[in-house]
Amino acid sequence: MRFLPKANPLYEKISANKIVIPDVLEKLGKGGFTGYIHHSAPEFEFYGIFAKGKLMCAVSNDDGRDKTGFEAIVLLFDKVISVGGELNVYRMTVDLAVCAHALALGTRIFNGEEVRQVDIKGVLARLKGQGTNGVVRFYTSERSAMIFYKDGLPIGFYHDSASSIESSPDESRKIAALPGARVEICSTRTLEEFMQYDLLQMVNLQKLWESARSRTTALRPKEDPAAGPSVSTLSEQKLSELVDDLSEVAAAYLSREGRVIVDKRIAERDGPSQLLDDEKRTLFLALVEEDAVASDPHARIDEMIDLMKSEIAARLAV
Repeated sequence: MRFLPKANPLYEKISANKIVIPDVLEKLGKGGFTGYIHHSAPEFEFYGIFAKGKLMCAVSNDDGRDKTGFEAIVLLFDKVISVGGELNVYRMTVDLAVCAHALALGTRIFNGEEVRQVDIKGVLARLKGQGTNGVVRFYTSERSAMIFYKDGLPIGFYHDSASSIESSPDESRKIAALPGARVEICSTRTLEEFMQYDLLQMVNLQKLWESARSRTTALRPKEDPAAGPSVSTLSEQKLSELVDDLSEVAAAYLSREGRVIVDKRIAERDGPSQLLDDEKRTLFLALVEEDAVASDPHARIDEMIDLMKSEIAARLAV
């Protein structure tokens, strides 16, 4: 999916089955970690990039489809619980972490043009003049090299056979000169802007983890479906937990207003028990969707509602 530098490893090739991912993310945050966490499984990858303990971004790719932020974390938890996978953690300086963000989610200035068709010298001069933070990557089908930039000036070099960030551009130049070499240039914001944002503070990791476990359990074949608890016997505690889960989902897309919407629609019609009735549940979701669109028409409301339906199905199935 992406090519981030693998210098200065903290952990490599750790079985994801042996750890609790929310605990790892929280410890990295509380420990002031700078760098990135990478998870891989068949047809799946996840990157979470930290600076000074703040999770600047999360991005996942599942069979060619990208998700970011809250959705990427949800997908990560689902994959770890259902298929396991492998975990790697790499340290970085804060300046390189900003460059890693550019690689993962930055603005593409060039996106795979052939090097021989680009005025590289002129482009690099523009990066300097504009004080760009980001990365210039030269690559072929077999090789890749990067130049990291801060305020328009190179601060380090890395290539696919390096074990550390280097101070010489020699390998980058060699790869740029290979037949058919292409160039990708991506930029991003400043560290100061990123320090105002922390994805870890916007989501409840433990609840997302428990929800992922519930969904996985719901998808597994039951030995005796008839012996499972009926919807009508679902405990008040479980219903309360389901409402909390729905509030977390709404807050991830709409911030505080999301919680307000869910609480309002739960309170006005039979409370949490409305979620046990098919017609009332459908009406509840429709009203939440209507309120959400009115609150923020640019939010990804369809995805939010789909995730709510998944949460409800998982809770009612166990």
